[in-house]
Amino acid sequence: MNLSMSFNIPYVGPINKIDTFIFGPNIWHHKERIEAKRFYAKMLVNDAKGKIIDTKNKLFFKYNIDDKEYREMPFEKALYKKDSTKTKNGSKKKRPGWSFALGGEESSIDSIFRTKQDGGRLLGLECIKWTTNIVDSTGRILIIEEWETPEFPLLRLADSLNRSLQASLGTPDANIVAFGGGFSDMIVKAAQLQQPPPQIIGEIVKATIQSFEHNEPDPSFTMKLEITKLVAEALNKESFIVPKQYKKINN
Repeated sequence: MNLSMSFNIPYVGPINKIDTFIFGPNIWHHKERIEAKRFYAKMLVNDAKGKIIDTKNKLFFKYNIDDKEYREMPFEKALYKKDSTKTKNGSKKKRPGWSFALGGEESSIDSIFRTKQDGGRLLGLECIKWTTNIVDSTGRILIIEEWETPEFPLLRLADSLNRSLQASLGTPDANIVAFGGGFSDMIVKAAQLQQPPPQIIGEIVKATIQSFEHNEPDPSFTMKLEITKLVAEALNKESFIVPKQYKKINN
């Protein structure tokens, strides 16, 4: 499965991220490449790396694609660890300014409305395009566009394999991000509205998010996400091995 993401962050500029996932029973291979557009941002965020986890044989490898080097990690480092990061005063880290969209406490949601239209075809499937507009008490606006397909068995299979592996690593079910899950419905659920908009019940294969400050015409934050490839193939063990030309680095 290939997943394409792009961000446009103030002062940092555009960032593109491509994730490739290969799933099998009790085994998982993830590659990611991150590229920034601006010169100084490239030095901070550009990266290309991979990770292989085999829970049956308790193996964990990390590798760098550009350097062609890999490390065999202690399997314990692949296990889930609860994030206990705190600020100096002992409280949890403050969420960003648009945290109202994710159920933050900085501001309350004033209104949510949602429309739908034909979304064309993505990955060979007919889609519905949903547009959800969220306005908070300070006048900030979040616009989320999501392309939904009613049924996508391959995505359910990928999600099931990923969920099974993450659970075997001790990850709580609530912390496992579902493939095909929507952003806007998470916000609607958290808002606990008396009259919520129509629910999106299918699989989300593409989404765009834009955040606008009060009375500002240009977005302060944008994000795009799309599943660009998803196929099912016979299990190939070679897909879960570090490339032979990579040099092993001791920890």
